[in-house]
Amino acid sequence: MTRKMGKNYLKKRRCPVTRKVLMNRSGLWMVLVLFLLMGGTAGACWYFKTHQVMGEPGVRIVAGELYNEKGELVRTNRVDLPEDIDQIKSMPWPITIQELDWLPPDTTYGRRRYLAPGGHFLSDLNVVVMGKDRTSIHKPQYCLPSGGFEISSEETITLPITLKDGSEQKAQLIRAGRTFKNAEGQNQEIGALFFYYFVTDGETTPDHVDMLWRISRELVLSGKTQRWGYVSMMTLYQPGREEEALEWSKELLKKAVPRFQFSAQP
Repeated sequence: MTRKMGKNYLKKRRCPVTRKVLMNRSGLWMVLVLFLLMGGTAGACWYFKTHQVMGEPGVRIVAGELYNEKGELVRTNRVDLPEDIDQIKSMPWPITIQELDWLPPDTTYGRRRYLAPGGHFLSDLNVVVMGKDRTSIHKPQYCLPSGGFEISSEETITLPITLKDGSEQKAQLIRAGRTFKNAEGQNQEIGALFFYYFVTDGETTPDHVDMLWRISRELVLSGKTQRWGYVSMMTLYQPGREEEALEWSKELLKKAVPRFQFSAQP
């Protein structure tokens, strides 16, 4: 009887110990799996970094000088934006020191300011092309408020630009405005139409998240880093002339984009 009770006592004493050992083993397995996942991720990142293949840009890049606002040479290549479009005059516009400090050093730029006949509107056409680092491409929803503009609306529109696959170029249109002091010290309102979309070799999208998804998909499937470009244009106009500014902007993009974007029909 005593021997039987002893056996039962030992069984009861061993159960908590066994459970504790099993729990410890489970914990070790979880740590091991986590370690392997981290190691695999680090290995994949190292592989893609050391075996990175760059895709082709969707815009024409040529030799050409670009300057900052101090007149200092900052680039010897640029996106080939057209200098003259019919009777529309244009001038090169500087790449700011702040942009150059913030964006990766292998970023390629193109920027010109276009003036409507009569001086009713001015439009800044801008293209930023990424290199190996996708942080060259950013969202305007951050830049516009920092420039003093208040965003009133945003929508996806179709531009009058036919692509080589027969579709039309989609873009985002942001309507914004700001108040500033004129030369007499009085408050003056100004409106802004901001158009933007993203383009790479054979692909375009007006959606920033979709662009990031395409970059990741292509990197995983082929090991290739796509060189996306961020095409944008901001047109400033006086109050009451928004519709005129919208038509002017669409016509300007229709004439300008096929001159530098490979996927657009001339």
